Amino acid sequence: MNSHNISDAEKEIYAEIRKAIAERRLLPGKKLTEEAIARLFDVSRARVRKILLILAKEHMVTLQPNKGAYVWKPTAEESRKILDARTLVELYLVEQATVFASKKQLNLLQRIIDDERAALAKNDRAAVMRLSGDFHIALGKCGNNPFLQEFLESLISQSYLILATYQIRDGSSCPQTDHADILARVAARDAKGAVEILSRHFSHIEADLDLVDLDEPAVDLSEILRR
Repeated sequence: MNSHNISDAEKEIYAEIRKAIAERRLLPGKKLTEEAIARLFDVSRARVRKILLILAKEHMVTLQPNKGAYVWKPTAEESRKILDARTLVELYLVEQATVFASKKQLNLLQRIIDDERAALAKNDRAAVMRLSGDFHIALGKCGNNPFLQEFLESLISQSYLILATYQIRDGSSCPQTDHADILARVAARDAKGAVEILSRHFSHIEADLDLVDLDEPAVDLSEILRR
């Protein structure tokens, strides 16, 4: 998100909606009512509308004339193209990460993996899904290309919705050992190994997808956004 001309209150709304999407509390097709969100965050509807427009540009929200805003529900064709684009970008960035990743960045990746394991041990599936995305975002930053990184973050956000729509297995979208293996190769400056494992990782994710929509539960926005 371009942070220019965005207030702290608006950043909070943006972050909370993205987090709810990442944790699958907001599922594809869910209506986002301006009035309800404004009331939850104690802001004007104009501020909510501003954030919904930003999310629409990032293909996380669909704005339908005379109907309102809905969490974006990708088609199967859109999903394939997004995953193809993400694979190309992230494979390049992980290769670059083996050159540019700093000790601080490697330590952050390890902390995310540790948090994933802790969340998995507690069966906190929402946290596991969110942390999985956090790992890939942090991994992309190691590639030292802010322009591709911004694009990747958008693709990862869209991937949350692809998984929510088409994932068929009752398991983590990212096998836990894959993240640790990727980090080990990046830390060892092994570009070929990092690319091979990440490529395998994407194969695991795609193997969990099928062209079947998830049913959307009828849940109130105040419960989803936990205000």
